[in-house]
Amino acid sequence: MNTETGEVVQMAFFEDETIQRTRVRYDWTPNPGRHVNVPKVLLAKLYAKDSGYTPKHRDLFFFYLGHSPDGAQPLRLTYKEIAEILGGRAGTISTILGTLHAGGLLLEAERVGNMKFYRVNPRAAFDGPAVNQVEAVRDARFPVVPAPAATAQKKKEAS
Repeated sequence: MNTETGEVVQMAFFEDETIQRTRVRYDWTPNPGRHVNVPKVLLAKLYAKDSGYTPKHRDLFFFYLGHSPDGAQPLRLTYKEIAEILGGRAGTISTILGTLHAGGLLLEAERVGNMKFYRVNPRAAFDGPAVNQVEAVRDARFPVVPAPAATAQKKKEAS
């Protein structure tokens, strides 16, 4: 606004074609980078004593939040690679991932041979623009808390 004439004036930098709105990453010094939208009610349920999820389940869920690519892409790490980063055994990682998948916190995104690759359920957390999240949740199921009861694994009988 020009205070002398009362005329509304468009500021010059809006007309400058060299200045365009670009994808902005927030700079929360000292840890700049991406941010994930997570429902606080869901997190409170995960930390409740009767949630059925252990600290290991939560650690692995947050590992997926921190290491997954943007949007609804799967985390393409093997169970062995995840176990090396977090500590533990690949079999334990597989079991915990199975529980997180059964509870709907992680969704199976693809298979390569016997290996399953999971992605974070966009209804549980999403890394990306809101427009993409609206699209991603269309077919996503709701996460379940408390955790579903563990299914007994079938052991092969001796032949």
